[in-house]
Amino acid sequence: MINNTDLETILHLRSNIPLIDVRSPCEFEKGHIPGSLNIPLFTNEERAEIGTLYKEEGQEKAIELGETYAIPRIDWYLSRVKEASSSDHVALYCYRGGMRSGRFSELLDSRGWNVSRLTGGYKSYRRKAKERFAEDLPLLILGGKTGSGKTEVLIELRKKGEAVIDLEGLASHRGSAFGNIGLDEQPTTEQFENNLYEKILEIGDRKPLWLEDESAGIGRIFLPDDLFATMRRSPMVVLDIPSDIRVERLCREYTQWGKEPLLDAVTRITRRLGGDRAAKAIDAIEKDNLSAAASIVLGYYDKCYDYGMNKDGQRICGSIKLETGNPSEAAEELLKLKDSLFP
Repeated sequence: MINNTDLETILHLRSNIPLIDVRSPCEFEKGHIPGSLNIPLFTNEERAEIGTLYKEEGQEKAIELGETYAIPRIDWYLSRVKEASSSDHVALYCYRGGMRSGRFSELLDSRGWNVSRLTGGYKSYRRKAKERFAEDLPLLILGGKTGSGKTEVLIELRKKGEAVIDLEGLASHRGSAFGNIGLDEQPTTEQFENNLYEKILEIGDRKPLWLEDESAGIGRIFLPDDLFATMRRSPMVVLDIPSDIRVERLCREYTQWGKEPLLDAVTRITRRLGGDRAAKAIDAIEKDNLSAAASIVLGYYDKCYDYGMNKDGQRICGSIKLETGNPSEAAEELLKLKDSLFP
């Protein structure tokens, strides 16, 4: 049986049955519904060839070519579905809910499977995500200079029951030139958006939603334009942490990965640091004087932060000054401030 199924139902079903993406591997890699499994009807090259034929000679010829590629792989498709499922019910989608998911559904239906096919395909999921990003979300932004421990504070806020999304965790990047050190490869911007949308769905109507203050780009990933615009007009509370505490935190966070990633990062921002400061930072790293190197780099990032705050200071609705930089203590103080902003 084939059931054309709406997105909300599909997202609910995926916790109990496999959700299969039948698009090509490169489409899946660019972006997919989180939790889905790729069983491609066509390879990347086959999809491109079929698409070209469709444009040049029409649908009928394209279907014929598609069948010549797909029919010999029927047993492989079925074996992959059986591996993924412990029952006879699966959900699946292609890009628009068109021929690829239609033909795959017909194949499974002919072999006794119960198929829930996403109406509108992956495109409908992307549309819903963008609509959600465009909403006026009730955000509370956590700001602070580099090394203030904002991520650790967000973790403490989450432990205390607050609605929190760690943008840098989703992006697998801490936001600075040093931000990729020790982290996994970043997802694509599209997949980052999908993962972010899932987090927003999980949080639901809880408010406020805490986010760390970010630039439009986190590494090579860019925040959704509408969400970033909401962030820029949302209230912000700032952590004020002494520079020596921030230097200590940066040394603890980054030095475990060795000198080479640090030297590479400093080299990449030499023009922004200035030749003299970059040379001193490199010399300090090579001599294992990591505190000195961190102080030099912090001087640059602090100036950038101050410049941004001077341009956008009207968003700041409170500041938490801490001499110790203890994340739990910071979270407690932030909760008191939050109650006055979101009564």
